[in-house]
Amino acid sequence: MLELTEEALVAASVDVVWADLTESHRLIEWIWPQRFEATAEVELRELGRWHIRSDVAELAVEATVLTVDRPRSLRLAWKWAGEERSTDVEIMLVAAADGATRVIVRHTGFLSADERASHVEGWSNCLQRLIDRYGGTPGEHL
Repeated sequence: MLELTEEALVAASVDVVWADLTESHRLIEWIWPQRFEATAEVELRELGRWHIRSDVAELAVEATVLTVDRPRSLRLAWKWAGEERSTDVEIMLVAAADGATRVIVRHTGFLSADERASHVEGWSNCLQRLIDRYGGTPGEHL
């Protein structure tokens, strides 16, 4: 099985970034491009839902919350709508200098290099939007 790790330094506190990941109305403000007109549902509890949908883009993530360690980490069973198999996503938040937060995404369980590559691109784009949300330096993607 293949995996990926993507990191970003976000110019916001751990608590703020945690809210961006775990509150539906905040999640849809950055996770996908605004033109996707995304909706989200987050149930922040073990076996709760972490779903994002875009009818415009015809895609949806139907993740299940596996573990919550507020405000340090969130682990999800990640599944795209229509797929039978899930992969594992762990998002970790680490306090950094000047009140910033290092966001680390570990996504495991890919069956092919193509599947992994598409998720590297997707997470990279999502994390860049999170950096941009707080006026971070463009390309400050680690």
